[in-house]
Amino acid sequence: MDLSPVDPNNTSTAEEPRELCSNCGKKMAKKGKFCPHCGQKRFEGRIPLKELTKKFLYKVTNLDSQLLRMSWRLWIPARVSLDYFAGKIKQYPHPFQFFFVVMFFFLLVFNKVTNNGIEGFHISISDEKGGTPGNKAKKTEQDKRDPSLDFYAHIERAVLMGQIMGAYDSLPPRLQTPAVHESLKIILDHTNKRWASQIDSTLGEQLAKDSLHMNLVNRTVKIAYTDVVEYTPDELIAHYEIKDWLGTILIRQGLRSVKNPQELITACIGSFTWTILALVIAMAGVMYLFYWPQKRYYVEHFVVLLHLHSGVLLALTILMGLNYFFPLGDLWGFVGLGIFVFSWLTMKRFYQQNWFWTSVKWFGFFLVYGIGFAVFFLLGVLVVFAVF
Repeated sequence: MDLSPVDPNNTSTAEEPRELCSNCGKKMAKKGKFCPHCGQKRFEGRIPLKELTKKFLYKVTNLDSQLLRMSWRLWIPARVSLDYFAGKIKQYPHPFQFFFVVMFFFLLVFNKVTNNGIEGFHISISDEKGGTPGNKAKKTEQDKRDPSLDFYAHIERAVLMGQIMGAYDSLPPRLQTPAVHESLKIILDHTNKRWASQIDSTLGEQLAKDSLHMNLVNRTVKIAYTDVVEYTPDELIAHYEIKDWLGTILIRQGLRSVKNPQELITACIGSFTWTILALVIAMAGVMYLFYWPQKRYYVEHFVVLLHLHSGVLLALTILMGLNYFFPLGDLWGFVGLGIFVFSWLTMKRFYQQNWFWTSVKWFGFFLVYGIGFAVFFLLGVLVVFAVF
């Protein structure tokens, strides 16, 4: 046994304290440049401009190359999905990441190209026969010159015109002569001739009923035009003694959509992303049942559908942009046919079944997809209408 005294000045056998990672706080390797836990490079207290620029260029060029590679390969049926499950994951961006990027540009372009077609939009406003207000479907040249006047602006002006004509009855009897009445009518016609055709085409026979009819599901509320202009939603609820929840929502959100339809439309367009994502989640379960004998994981069907939707939405984004400058017209029918064929080929190539069973399952897929889309979209619109 070695009983020699220990030299207190000799620290060669003692473990030297190791540096802690600036990012995760765990111990760094003695001679390593990178943290073995989080992978961050050893931080020396400063970041050179050269290193910062190098990292930025790497991130940009690497992401761009992944996006470009994935963009064109998505249009080859099942190509990206097959590569992904063959282990070529680093070649492409994350399926979620790419889906949301494509959806962002899709909604951006969709909102731009459809903006001119939704001026004066309003939700479920109808006459007693179920038709939309007005008796003229085609816009006049006057409408095109002055699109700023929406449905609510027409109501305000019509109410104002009625109030001015009604003020004739409050004049002293000596002034209530046919000449004064005719003069007042001439003045109003001259002042409002710019908007007369628009008010007539927008409200039409509704002016005779003097009320606004709003429908939501099986609930209908009728409000006098004068009250729509003069009262707040809370005052209307109290005045018309609306007690039920659906009627209250209809008053509050219905009037809001009439006064600011663009806000409602923007909210509905924004909810489209979550509608599609919810549909993909549900349809992945359907595909799991369709291909149960293949013993595939649920995530495989989910990723395939994400890639399929990303490719279709990317193509539609580009085509909508082209259509904005060069109208495609009847070619949109071929676009729809192309989507059906593309999805059919994707299922055939990824799942490797014969043409007959692929066609049967493809038909079943689109049958369920159509029903699911209608349900999810309707739920999304109702949610948006209730809370926007």
